[in-house]
Amino acid sequence: MFKKPFQTKPRYSIRASGCRQLAEEARELFPQAWGPVEQAGRAAGGDADADADSPVPGRLLAAKFTSHVGDKGEIIYSEAGNPLWLRAEIRGREGAVLVPTVYTQWRFPGVLPIVWTGAAVVDKLIGGADLMTAGLVVPDEGLGDLKKGALVAVCCPGTQAAQAIGTLAIDVKDIRSVAGAKGKAVLIVHTHRDYLWASGDKTVPGGAGGVAGEEHPADSSGAESDSGNDDHGIGAGGEGEEVCVSPAEMDALLMATLRQIMATVLDAEHASGLLPISSSVLYSGYMVANAPEGPGIDIKKSTYKKLGRFLKAAEKRGLLKLKDIRGEAHVKSFDWGHKDLAEYQPYRVRSAAKGGATKGDTAKSDTAKGGRPEDDSSSTIVVSELVRPPAALVPLFDAAGAAVPPSGYYTRQQARAVLEDYIRVGGLADPSSPRDVRIDGLICDGLLTKDEYSALTTFPRDRLHARLQERMAVHTRVSIPGRAPAVRPGPPACVDIVCERRAGNKVVTRAVGLEGYGIDPAAVARELRTACASSTAVDAVPGKKGAQAALVQGHHVKTVARLLAGYGLPAELLRVTDKSGKAPKKQPTQG
Repeated sequence: MFKKPFQTKPRYSIRASGCRQLAEEARELFPQAWGPVEQAGRAAGGDADADADSPVPGRLLAAKFTSHVGDKGEIIYSEAGNPLWLRAEIRGREGAVLVPTVYTQWRFPGVLPIVWTGAAVVDKLIGGADLMTAGLVVPDEGLGDLKKGALVAVCCPGTQAAQAIGTLAIDVKDIRSVAGAKGKAVLIVHTHRDYLWASGDKTVPGGAGGVAGEEHPADSSGAESDSGNDDHGIGAGGEGEEVCVSPAEMDALLMATLRQIMATVLDAEHASGLLPISSSVLYSGYMVANAPEGPGIDIKKSTYKKLGRFLKAAEKRGLLKLKDIRGEAHVKSFDWGHKDLAEYQPYRVRSAAKGGATKGDTAKSDTAKGGRPEDDSSSTIVVSELVRPPAALVPLFDAAGAAVPPSGYYTRQQARAVLEDYIRVGGLADPSSPRDVRIDGLICDGLLTKDEYSALTTFPRDRLHARLQERMAVHTRVSIPGRAPAVRPGPPACVDIVCERRAGNKVVTRAVGLEGYGIDPAAVARELRTACASSTAVDAVPGKKGAQAALVQGHHVKTVARLLAGYGLPAELLRVTDKSGKAPKKQPTQG
């Protein structure tokens, strides 16, 4: 049913009453799954039905679906997004039937009776085949008193983790040998590694997947395809499948990566000027780039599912403190004295996708030469704005008791907080109008003009904050992968992509300002020669000592922009100027 992609309508939350009704129905149909739950509930002195460890948790989502062959039904998901139950009309049964998915069977192996098959047959089942009678593995005690139409889990000897869920096409009570048997034994509804499984977190339990167990000699005849072809186009299966990590293991990797960046790139010396830092920048700009060697990190494959939940767990652990700014979680501070960092030893970051060097080593060696870092989103250059108070504002900052960050720079949010602290501590808010601030000597010297000082006794709070931001000295912090962060005066410098005419009717495209972001113009010129199939050169930039521009003949603005994105340069740092006066010709496709 799910061997090919299926369509779903938007998911919706199931009411608490609906969850209770579903739990009662599932308990009646599959009572054997509730034994461990009830024991845990009695041990805890309460009811476990609404607990996350129940086959039917207290919070559920649902979505209507239509399969690739037109079958319709409903999928019931956990709050984390794993499909737990399926309600649909299935082969071998009349009417809509409630069916547990492999995710539920893996957590509660007793939810369904088990029939056995050889490991060599599993790939056939995943490809869309039904289980043939000849493919059954019959244990010494037999297969039990299972009737035609019963829901069963198909497992391999040595594990109770289901490889497939289906309905029996025959009675199996009296089967003692399958030698020479013909016909179907189980009509498959859903398998591990099909598209229903892939709609969850793609967990692979111990024993699921390439299970090492007893193989039945009839591996080639143990399954028969219901589609008449050998379709194995499964979304997450087959050769080249990535290393699977359990959600618990991914949780540990995320926490280890957070400690890694706290001990290295975002230590007390370098992070203070960046704080508060948004959760998205923390994850994409720092954590992904500093993941351990191996599978890397993926928040969606953890039990947290969302970055905000992970950061709240880290806050509860005491590693950091969070602050909500305009609806997005920001890290307000790190606790570098936390016991987890007392004797922390940094590890080698994850391996690069190409080659044997680690990503950290690759970034260092490549960017040291000005070359392209690994083609990965974690190699993005991160640019952030910092500010510093001018001499006239230093007394105000001192009077507010502002702790000067080790870097000597503030974020704009920190500067705003200093002014708010000064107003609060000095009792300067106007009692008759809280939106106004009473003027004192330090505010006058640092933020007002002489005319305003002599004419006004109060000043609007919002205009006071705007005046503060205008008078702060702007600096830019640039974090290039593989290099120590650097702070430069002034706003971020743009890289100019200029398309202009040269002698005669020739048009050239130049990229200027690459050195400021650790990019070698000569390396860019070499890549443009191949990407644009045009001649290239490196020219000196008039008026800028030692600066060079990468030049390519022709109108190639888009190609240059794509190439620089591969170096990790954010799009907002590119400034395009077209002086050619002509439309660009069709550029060769990069391959």
